[in-house]
Parts: sequence; C-alpha cells; structure tokens
Amino acid sequence: MIVQNINRRELFQFGLRSLGLAMLVTASGCTGKGSLQALRDELLELRERRAVPVPSVFGLKDLRGVIHSHSYISHDSNGRPEDFLRGAREARLDYLVTTDHYDEKIFAEGLSGTYQDIVVIRGAEFPLGCTRKRGIARRCASILGFGFDPFPGEVFSPHGHSKSELIAQIKDHGGVVFLGHARGVPEENFFTLAHGMEIFNIADTMREQYLAFPEFLVDLFVTQQEYHEELLLQVIERPNWLLSKWDALTRSGHKLVAIGGNDAHQNMNLFGIQIDPYGLVYKILNTHVLVDYTKANSSSQQSAQNILTALRHGRSYVSFPILCDPSGFQFYAIDPSSGKQVAMMGDTWTDLPAPDLVIQIPRTGAIEIFKNGVPEFRTVGHEVKYSSSGSGVYRVEISLMLQGRWRPWIISNPIYL
Repeated sequence: MIVQNINRRELFQFGLRSLGLAMLVTASGCTGKGSLQALRDELLELRERRAVPVPSVFGLKDLRGVIHSHSYISHDSNGRPEDFLRGAREARLDYLVTTDHYDEKIFAEGLSGTYQDIVVIRGAEFPLGCTRKRGIARRCASILGFGFDPFPGEVFSPHGHSKSELIAQIKDHGGVVFLGHARGVPEENFFTLAHGMEIFNIADTMREQYLAFPEFLVDLFVTQQEYHEELLLQVIERPNWLLSKWDALTRSGHKLVAIGGNDAHQNMNLFGIQIDPYGLVYKILNTHVLVDYTKANSSSQQSAQNILTALRHGRSYVSFPILCDPSGFQFYAIDPSSGKQVAMMGDTWTDLPAPDLVIQIPRTGAIEIFKNGVPEFRTVGHEVKYSSSGSGVYRVEISLMLQGRWRPWIISNPIYL
C-alpha cells in the first residue's frame, strides 16, 4: 500500500522520527493494549451475531473481490504472485484485479486466469493528471484499465495518445475503465468517459491520516502485531467528498459505477514488521459483484467475463468486511402489486407505478436510503421494504455500531428509477 501523493520515504522518516519520542511515552507500560482487546471483543461479537444469508435474488451469486493491487511489475512493489495469491486466500477472495503501473511485462509475466478458485484479472494503472502540484494537498488521479486484450505495440502506447484516446483503446479491446484516486481527476469529462470511479481508496485515506501514522506504528510495534487488524480499523471512514461527487454525477444522468480501491503494494516494512501485508489490506475493503450462478463456476475466461460484465453494469457493492462479512446483502426493487422482482443494482426501471425498494442485510445495522444523493429514509434493523417516492437515483448505505459510533459497512450501487 503506497501513500499516494506523499513521498513514502518522507512518510517513513516522519514516522521514525516520531517513533522514538512516542516510545518514551509507552515505555511506562501505558499502551493501548487493553482498549485494543476491548475492540477485538466487540468485533467478535459483531461477527457472531451475523445471521444466515437469505437466498440470492435473480439467481445471482455474490463474489467478493479486490480491485487495484500491485506486484513486482510496478516500480513501487516487490510483491510476488505467490504473495498476493496467498493474501487473496487469507481474505477469502473469489477474484482479484491486478493493476500494475503500466509496463509491457504485464502481458508477459502478469497472472491472468484461475488459480485455486481465485479468478485473477490482469490490468494496468496509467497516470491521468493532478489537481494540485505540490505539498500535502497534492492529488493525482489514474486510469485503472483491466480485462483488455494485449495491444499490438504499434497500436497502443500510453504515452503516444491522449488520455481520452487511451480510455477508448482500453474499451475497444474489451476492457473496463475506472478512475482511481478520483479526487485528483483534473478534468470533468473523464468521469463521463469511464465506466466508474473509486469511492474509497485505502492509500488515499492513509495519506489523509498522515499525522496519526506515528501512533499507529508505535501501537503496532509495542503490541508485536498482536492487534494489527484492529489498528487498521482507523482507515475506515465514510468517504464524504467522493460520495458527494459520485451522487452529483449520477443524478445528472451519468451511470457511473462505484468500486473500492485497495491500492495494495505490500511495500512498507519497518524493523521486520510488514505494515501492509496483502492478506490484511485485502480484508479491509472489498468490491462484491453479483453474477449468474450457472456461469460463475465455468471456465476462467467465462468467469472473468461475468465479473467484468457485472462491474460494467453496476451489479455490485462496496464493503468493509473487516467489520463483518456482508455476504447476503440484497438491494432490489419489486412491483408493489405483484411482489415480483423487477430491478436490482445497476438497473433502470421506468414503468409505473414506482416500485418498492427492498433491503436485506445479514445482521442488524443502520439502513439509510439515499435519493439523488440526499438521505431520504433511515432505520435500524436487518430488512426494509420502502415505497419509493418517484423517479430518481436510489442507493443504500449500511453502518454498524462499534465502540459507540456508527461505522460505514456497505455502500450499494444505485437503482435508477
């Protein structure tokens, strides 16, 4: 995991300078171990209260995956295929999208196919530009293209074409295009060219928590990594700016699909402690896709195409599974007179009367329905049937109570009415 827009060396130097001072504070035995254990106990209770998932609607299977992961092919990672595959198994992933910084080695050495039931989809990350050029506020976006066929060298050159032409080429070769580090997108028109955008990026969030990094290092060191998972919970926060931007785009008529960006690198090691192991970074954030049962377990090529189709369509949702397994989440529309299922995430429904919206979650949480980006209904429970208030873009956010406050857990893609 690289901290985007801040030099990693500077970040580590800052952390190391702060480590000595902070160690003096902790030397007295005053560590946060007790509170971390209390957090662990509460997390275990959260997870144990998870109910058995209800049967999937529309005959679809929920596949959990990670989008935006780097390996040794990128200049800023040394991770080997066996490392990220091991991490994917630890996180119980069904699919993994690799997006190494563009290099021709991606097509010669990058994994693509099924490896012990994990579908790996090969892709690349291309620089898009920055909104600010210097300092902590610098934000730079990227193009995440994946699922495309290798391009003939004379046709494709990320440096020989405009960014718009690059996006078009990726699409022409069967790929999907998402905007990474979306706060740094330099021109509005790029949002209209892409299939979707990251509404959360772990590395960007870590960058924004720059001042908390030394405390994280101290706690990790003092507890000998015993509470590594609990300490990384500080990354989870509602991405207010990105959600607001996404809502503004969808209500203006753009069907833009939301994904999570793990931006995993496994490249931060301090005193022999791996700060960002693939397995743990993959557990923080997942992008779930809903695919046809009959096709999900077929050939690796067919499985990859099913995943890409679901992502293009927006038949997906973003989750923070480190809190609790979200599998079984449902958000769909039904005909109010017949009860027939008529639409799900990513679908557009224009018939009258306006359908009812159904939300089901595998454990009790706060359920909030947004219409055109504005909160319209909120309740606490595990199932809701809500009469929609007419045409609009409807999506759902689910939160879980942890240590006295609501934490974001699930963010759905919209149903368009």
